[in-house]
Amino acid sequence: MSAIATEISAPMCESEAAAARGDGKAVGKGAISARVPLVVQTPGGSVTLLTRDAQQALLLRVRIEAWLAGSADDFGDVPLAEGTAFQKACWRACCSIPRGETRSYSWLAAAAGSPRAARAAGQAMRRNPMPIVVPCHRVVGSGDWIGGYAGDARQSGPTLGIKRALLQLEARSSEVNSRAS
Repeated sequence: MSAIATEISAPMCESEAAAARGDGKAVGKGAISARVPLVVQTPGGSVTLLTRDAQQALLLRVRIEAWLAGSADDFGDVPLAEGTAFQKACWRACCSIPRGETRSYSWLAAAAGSPRAARAAGQAMRRNPMPIVVPCHRVVGSGDWIGGYAGDARQSGPTLGIKRALLQLEARSSEVNSRAS
């Protein structure tokens, strides 16, 4: 299935951005006052990224379309969104998880410098305004718990299908890339 970014919407204020994330909270102190939503259709459903401006949304649209088609873009040059120091540390650590692999919330907390803060690391992922770019779908719970996605921690929540689909997409493209090498 070919997945494409479908829509770049009008800028929204931070409270609207918080509502789009589903958490009703601002990203953190000094949060950007306006965001441009980029809605991406994935095999599991739509994901909204809250980009800095229309130019960033346009550039990311092309890159995300290529990523969904199997490109190995790690988005390492995309600036992180505004957030607390711990949120940014979690987002940077999350970006270091290789495509097709997963890590636990405990691993993420330790990688962010706070090994006993697994729940706080989960909250940082919940407030991630740029899923896919900061690949929070690669962070899972321990045992059989996959964790939440896009602010929804319910194991039967609608967004978990997106998380599972993104993990499967990466697993398939990792297999194809390893066979081609």
